[in-house]
Amino acid sequence: MSVTIKNVGNTTVIGIEGKLMLGHEENNFHKSIRHALDNNQNKIVVDLSKIQFISSWGIGILIHCYTTTINKQGKFLFAAVPDKVNEVFRSTKLDSVFEMFNTVEEALGE
Repeated sequence: MSVTIKNVGNTTVIGIEGKLMLGHEENNFHKSIRHALDNNQNKIVVDLSKIQFISSWGIGILIHCYTTTINKQGKFLFAAVPDKVNEVFRSTKLDSVFEMFNTVEEALGE
């Protein structure tokens, strides 16, 4: 899994590519969230367009990052969620918790 970070105003866009599973890569994702929040980037947009698969561990990481952001009065938004990942969000009822947008641009406009 690779993580890309781009700042747009007071928003940090984090792109994830590959499989969201176990491993040290998830630490990089969470560190990027904390770094953004520590630098007053209180809106986080996570671009999931290039995710191939999400495991229960990956869901746990997303929930942890969501909670970290909300606890700092930030916004945590998802963009371009693939159908397979969206099915997982629906089956776990996370689609009623997470804010999701069709594109990164739509999430930036939120």
